[in-house]
Amino acid sequence: MTEALRYLTEKDVVAALTIPRAIDALQRMLVAQAKEGARNVPKALATWGDGSSMHALGSVQPGPGGYAGFKTWVHTKAGGGSLFSLFDADTGLLRAVIEARALGMLRTAAISGVATRALAPEGATQAALIGTGPQAVTQLAALAAVRPLQRVRIHSPTPEKRRAFVEAVAGKYAFAIEESPTLEHALDGAEIVTLITRAVEPFVDAARLADCRHLNAVGAILPAKAEFSQDVFERADRVVVDDLENARRGSRELRERYGADGAPWDGVAVLGDLLARGETRAPDARLTLFKGMGMGLSDLAMARVAYEHARDNGLGVALPPQTRENLLLAQP
Repeated sequence: MTEALRYLTEKDVVAALTIPRAIDALQRMLVAQAKEGARNVPKALATWGDGSSMHALGSVQPGPGGYAGFKTWVHTKAGGGSLFSLFDADTGLLRAVIEARALGMLRTAAISGVATRALAPEGATQAALIGTGPQAVTQLAALAAVRPLQRVRIHSPTPEKRRAFVEAVAGKYAFAIEESPTLEHALDGAEIVTLITRAVEPFVDAARLADCRHLNAVGAILPAKAEFSQDVFERADRVVVDDLENARRGSRELRERYGADGAPWDGVAVLGDLLARGETRAPDARLTLFKGMGMGLSDLAMARVAYEHARDNGLGVALPPQTRENLLLAQP
């Protein structure tokens, strides 16, 4: 029987993907990539006007039961939208069209979770989360999933937004969640720091990260934006990215440090390669720095779990299956 083409809503995605499941699925995908069992298509990006942008990310995991897919999205000051198109890697037939806002939030949180689990001190209990936008909720959940936290301090520039965020997550975790009136207060004593902002200029420097042992910088993914200063690299024993090509194209921080236009970028490691080799944090490391840019395989890992959960449980909107016969009939 031919499988139905499924349209999955944000609600279907959230029903399928818990944070721990998302983290584990992404780690498996990263290891597969390192072993040449999956690969990315570099991001296509265009910007216009006052900060508007459009993006496309592709990826494929071939082999039995494999998938290929594209996530496309547009962001403007008036709003935006995103979709993921999931294809069967063997037949080329479309299997699902997935609303991708939650998918994107989950994969961004999951990559921070994977990086923190691999690179942060195992006993780290103090963390800071800088940024209180929609993605901050899942970033907090990812930190909680991989480390035995006792306290997380929350900071963003707007008091009303950070207060509302703290109130929204209060009581959901066993550890203390505190609102920080200043950036310095939030970072004081924080062993793990996650930046998830839309900052245009760097606002975190090495001095403010004196207590930090692992930094997730996952908010500035356009070449005109940056979250941390260049002197942070001087403290970092290891610099890790999710995808080297996307970092070359879009990370202002790394481009300023290591050069653009084909510079070798010696000393920058890829997270999947470390995982495949079983490497973790060095015992004497001062600071590990993870720069997450987003990549197609992260979305594909999430889309696969969401689709297979929906298929096996009859979720989503079942549309007429795409078959080769139907495609031929549709030709003019």
